[in-house]
Amino acid sequence: MNADVIRCPVCGSSSLRPRPFGYQFNGSRLEGIECLACKIIFVSPQPSPEDMARMYSKEYFQGDFRCSHEGSYFDDATLARIVDEDLLRRIKMYKPAGKFLEIGCAGGAFLNAARNAGYEVRGVEFSDDAARFARDKFKLDVVTGDILNVPLPPDAYDVAFMGDVLEHLPDPVASLKAIHRFMKDRGLLVILCPMQTNTLYSRLGFAAYWALGRKATVHLPPYHLFEFRPGSIARLVRSCGFEVTRLGQSAIPPSQIAQRGTFLEKSLKKLFQYPNYLITSLFRVLGDRVELYATKITEPSA
Repeated sequence: MNADVIRCPVCGSSSLRPRPFGYQFNGSRLEGIECLACKIIFVSPQPSPEDMARMYSKEYFQGDFRCSHEGSYFDDATLARIVDEDLLRRIKMYKPAGKFLEIGCAGGAFLNAARNAGYEVRGVEFSDDAARFARDKFKLDVVTGDILNVPLPPDAYDVAFMGDVLEHLPDPVASLKAIHRFMKDRGLLVILCPMQTNTLYSRLGFAAYWALGRKATVHLPPYHLFEFRPGSIARLVRSCGFEVTRLGQSAIPPSQIAQRGTFLEKSLKKLFQYPNYLITSLFRVLGDRVELYATKITEPSA
């Protein structure tokens, strides 16, 4: 594990407070911390590079990817249902053609759909197994590595897309600034991201655990290094040289939510998801997912 963080890894503030959850991983406790300045929630200490490499082995894509809402990524039946054609149509409304870069493209299913829709595509993927699958299965141009060290040309891409990726990155600020360099002026950034701490269940659960002096334990490896809410993700994107043009919230239907934890935790999560789903559908608040569109406009702040 890396050393305990004493400042926010996003904005550098030392104005922090603990949140009532954490991970038990490799014999260590990773605590949830909220920055009172930028409102980002992160885990501390964060996994080391060696931990990250083990976490995103081939087994991750055979069950845990996308919060366990899918089957094995390497299964043809899964590939046939995970591409969101409606999302692709929304992207095309903003940028109907051009060079399309997907960061964290996994096995390439969405990138392949973007190519079929007329884009000139390229992908970046941290997992060597997933990147190799994308190259072998779809014959895609996919680079193995992370966005901070891959050799990409500056000012080259019309669209940059991250689907369920930003929350996994150890340094979201540096990553977004790197993406900013690779994009053309007025290029389109599209981010899909879970917002698990934004829901009615999580907000009330935080309050209850805090009042009782207890902490919840997440029964997974610490895949999500950061937890976002609408205000915090918009603030982060703007600080990296983008103008947010659309930010939409949605909620997973109650029948599809992942069930983990104790019987009581699972029962309460299911129970609260019914009113949450209705509230989010009607008023676009308290969503557990965000879909953000932004335009490259300025140089990132120092």
